[in-house]
This record gives sequence, C-alpha cells and structure tokens, in this order.
Amino acid sequence: MASAIALDAVTKRYGSKTIIHDMSFTVEPGEIVGFLGPNGAGKTTTMRMIAGFTTATSGTVRVAGYDMATQNGEAAKRLGYLPEHPPLYDTLDVSSYLRFVASVKRVPRASVRAELDRVIDACRLEAVTTREIYKLSKGYRQRVGLAQALLGDPDVLLLDEPTAGLDPGQIQETREVIRNFGSRHAVLLSTHILPEVTLICRRVTIINQGRLLAVDSPAALQRASEQADRVTLVATAPESDLRAELLAVEGVIDVAIRPAGTDDGQLAVDCQTDAGEGVEARIARAVASRWSLHRLQREQPTLENVFLRYIQGGKQ
Repeated sequence: MASAIALDAVTKRYGSKTIIHDMSFTVEPGEIVGFLGPNGAGKTTTMRMIAGFTTATSGTVRVAGYDMATQNGEAAKRLGYLPEHPPLYDTLDVSSYLRFVASVKRVPRASVRAELDRVIDACRLEAVTTREIYKLSKGYRQRVGLAQALLGDPDVLLLDEPTAGLDPGQIQETREVIRNFGSRHAVLLSTHILPEVTLICRRVTIINQGRLLAVDSPAALQRASEQADRVTLVATAPESDLRAELLAVEGVIDVAIRPAGTDDGQLAVDCQTDAGEGVEARIARAVASRWSLHRLQREQPTLENVFLRYIQGGKQ
C-alpha cells in the first residue's frame, strides 16, 4: 500500500532563497504524525506543497499515491486541509458555509445532511449553526475550519496549527476529534506546541530552518524536552562539595561543573532538573547558604533548546 503522504528529496525556493532543503518523510494510513518546528521553520510552506497550493522546486510530493505536480485534481479529492488561517466566508452562516464546502467537494446530495451532522457534532458546532461566521469567536472560527476539512471523509488530513486560539476545553475536544479521525485515516499535524504532539501523535517529524532534523517517537522527544529543563548558575565554592550539595536538592537530576573562565576561581554549573515548580529557589538557598552565588537562571524547554538537546543526544 502506498504511503498516504510521501515527500522525496523536496526542495522549495523563492528566487535565490531556499525555504525547504531536500526534505523526505512519509505518513502512513491510520497514522497521526506531528510536524513540529518553531515559527518560521518551513512548516506552512511544506503543508502548502502537500495541499497543492504551491509546487516543489525539485523532488516529489505524493498524496494517496498521486503526484501533486501532475495529478493534483485526483489527490485533492482525497485531501482535507485546515490552513493556519481557515478559508471562511464571513457573510454566510455556519450551516450554509458547510453546505457550500460540501458542494465544492462534490459530496453526493443524498449524503450532505448526514455529513453536515457528522462534522457539526465532531467539532461541537451545534450552538452556532445558524450564526453568521463574522460573529463567531476565534475559537469557533477555528472549529468551523476543522469541520470543513473533515467534510467528505478524506483519506488524508492536513492540519496547520489546529488548536490556535482555542481555550483549554476546546483544545481537548479538538485533540479528541483528531485522535478519532487518525485511527482510520492519515493526519499530518503541524504545530510548534510540544504537548500537542506528545499526546496524540505516533511519530514526530522535527524541522528547523527548512531542514529535517529528525523523525522519531513522541517518547524520544519527551526525553529531549526533559533534558532541556535546567538551571544554570555561577558560584565560588569547592567543586566536590558544590556537586554533592546540588545533587541533594529535590528536583535536581544531574550536575555538570566547569570553570567559569574568570581569574577568581568561579565555577559555571549546569543542573538538569525536573519540570517541578520551585527547584531554582531550592538551588539558590542551598548554594547561597554556604558559598557565594553570583548568578542563577532557569531555562525551561523551548523548541530550539529541545532541538539542541535532541541532536546532542545523538538523534539524527
């Protein structure tokens, strides 16, 4: 069986600027793959190539076995797409808009009512079906965008930042919709939110600056995230005593100590910590009660430092 989505050595250039560099990965039927990277990493450009809105400069993009450069129409019949900014017609009410999308997707007339009921229920839109779209909150607009992507029960679903603007309850509901859909179809979920992929994805594709860094499991990403939670400090103290004192602090997992590069014997310390609250305060008290503490700061996980930890850990 062909992969639901397959990128093979894909590069995208705009003029002399290369946005995507030689990218290859797949998404299989019945699989949710997280497409993870910071803002500006190239996620939206890649999603637009997969959706057929723009073509690759070189390489091949296939959806449901169809080449997006030459068989775009056939692929589009099997594709649902929620872009970062949903394509909504503000003057229509929700029900009329979804009927319009159903007609564009050529949903059989006899099936339209059942399809509308299915996506309205899945996206929790019952309370706003007769309301004009321009009157909706950002969260509801995002849900309408998801509903239009689900119409027609496509084989492949592309979701670009699907929980943007949603409150915590709506985020949980949206995750459940995606999880249920992904049990039977292929989903590529673009996001810069770490918990998004660790909760619902089978695999994670990590990109930065248009380059593929890794394809791995959410568990591996979670381990890299945990390693990126740390406290750094500079102190004047005996190295062995300082190490022992820090390792005794609740929440400190590991300690690395090196000379700070000053003439007065200061030490630079990197403490790997858990994600619990208050660990930096406990470290500060432990050090300052015995020695001179010159500087301390906590570095919690960001995509950038997770990437660094991930690569430093030998993941490719």
